Amino acid sequence: MIGRKRDMTQAKIQYLLLMAFMLIYGGTSYAEPNAEPKTKDEKLISYTLKMKTDPIVNRIHVLKVDLTSQAVKAAVVLGPDPDGEGPADVALTDPRVLAAGKSVLAFVNTNPWDSIPDAQGKKNRSWYPGQPVVIHGLAATGGKVRAGKAPTASSVWFDAKARVHFGHKKEDSPQEGTAGFQLILSKNKVLVPEGGARHPRTAIGSDEEGKALILVVVDGRQPGFSEGMNLYELAQLMKELGCWQATNMDGGGSSVMGMVNSEGEMKIMNSPSDRFLGFTRVRPLPMVLTFIKAEPAK
Repeated sequence: MIGRKRDMTQAKIQYLLLMAFMLIYGGTSYAEPNAEPKTKDEKLISYTLKMKTDPIVNRIHVLKVDLTSQAVKAAVVLGPDPDGEGPADVALTDPRVLAAGKSVLAFVNTNPWDSIPDAQGKKNRSWYPGQPVVIHGLAATGGKVRAGKAPTASSVWFDAKARVHFGHKKEDSPQEGTAGFQLILSKNKVLVPEGGARHPRTAIGSDEEGKALILVVVDGRQPGFSEGMNLYELAQLMKELGCWQATNMDGGGSSVMGMVNSEGEMKIMNSPSDRFLGFTRVRPLPMVLTFIKAEPAK
């Protein structure tokens, strides 16, 4: 236990030093506020910034992925397992590190998670790199399930043929898998009631044929810039974007979207709501859903 506390303290110090370095030297790369960057693979994956003022102001970041092409595929990337057979599933990691692979074209955050309680039952929710956490819901990569073996309707997963599915059963074999809080749109029908609190949001949906995947990040908690959405507004938005089904993923300060521009630089496309000394802070995450340029078949 003493060793683990020492490791956590060191991780916190390393994080503070990293943030200080980024503030001084500009280590975070963001897109311009109204940019719609062109990528070399625009036909496979495209980005659009949408603005809404009714009923409140919101900035909506949309990725559309062509699932019919074998040139791009989904890949879940998880942080390291900090304790092997211990209680933690993963150690929180900067999402830009998780999505640093040369073939990665874009990424979004996925599953909710929580910290591991100490001996007194208290949970540390300061969210720092290296912090051991438990993932909620399905987490699968490369055909191996890391967490969430129990079936759930909130799962978004891809089979061996790269087809997307919403919800999974015991007999399913996810090749790449994630999970959110709940399914909010099914068969073009909104499943959540009107009203509720507005927060930053992340959602994943697909069209009826499963040919296009639509990923959305709504900025929030930033008065006058972007307020966020409740679940009903999010479901209606996904429906407007052409989704037949959609799942509400983790949101709040975790909502983040990244995309590689034509120069090969990974850009954070949205404005995460977490702040550090008044500056935007990209929260460390347990995992991300990336989209990678697939190697041509030999």
